[in-house]
Amino acid sequence: MVPFFLSTLLISVCGLVTLFGVKYWELRTGGVIFAGLRQKMGWYFSTIALWGERIIPALARIYGRRAWRSMQGYVHQTIARIVVVAEYWLERTLHQLRRTTEVRYAPGEASPFLREVAEHKRKLIRGERVRRVKESKVRE
Repeated sequence: MVPFFLSTLLISVCGLVTLFGVKYWELRTGGVIFAGLRQKMGWYFSTIALWGERIIPALARIYGRRAWRSMQGYVHQTIARIVVVAEYWLERTLHQLRRTTEVRYAPGEASPFLREVAEHKRKLIRGERVRRVKESKVRE
């Protein structure tokens, strides 16, 4: 690592010494090095600056938004699959518990809340059966 930094420092120092030497010569003689290339080099570097300041950031924004939307969709699908798998395992565990535990009935009536939940569950199950029947008729 140290040789890399030393060589970089040495190259930078050589470049600065050369630049100061060229500027000293230009100021002393009044001549300009590469005078004919200055206009072309100016156009070239202004084009590079335009790309660096305007075009590349605009492209980065466009493709960044696309990547963000794709990632959102991927994350959404992944979370949905995790939820479905978790629901599957919870249902499987619930069915296993129903098979292995014995039912104890409590004396008295269920609370109004539990009766409401049971009624809602019955409606959901009936609605699911109706949908399944309709879907099977549509497939035929």
